[in-house]
Amino acid sequence: MRQVGIFGKRKSGKSALMYALTKHKIKATFKAMEIGSVTKVMLVDTVGVDVEDTTAEKSAQSVEVALMLITDDSFELELAWISKLKKGGSSIIVVISQADKFSDGGKALAAAVKEVSGLDALCVSSHTGEGVEELDSEINRLLGSRD
Repeated sequence: MRQVGIFGKRKSGKSALMYALTKHKIKATFKAMEIGSVTKVMLVDTVGVDVEDTTAEKSAQSVEVALMLITDDSFELELAWISKLKKGGSSIIVVISQADKFSDGGKALAAAVKEVSGLDALCVSSHTGEGVEELDSEINRLLGSRD
């Protein structure tokens, strides 16, 4: 089964994003769900990259597409994880999570991430739904390009 992993610090909105993508409220860490037009995808909600735990490390080795959630301008840890995920062969989507909490919708943070890392970021709000469809499309595009 194809795997899409959701990575980020604790309280970065990983579970909320999983719910927004799947339209289901689930409690399981590993759950096979339908994402948009892609079926039979295992969506992996990790404990948090800022927690000493082997779950996220193991997940990093098996996901095809990794969503890295960033919620503030202290994102060095997330960039280190992006490097790990790339080395493991994952395609990366950087997500400015909880974008509705920023007065500019997360655009300044996305620009800062791009300046430091060269990576584009999608601004997404699980609460309002902003950017969820674009994220779904990008996940599907990356999974399709890996066929």
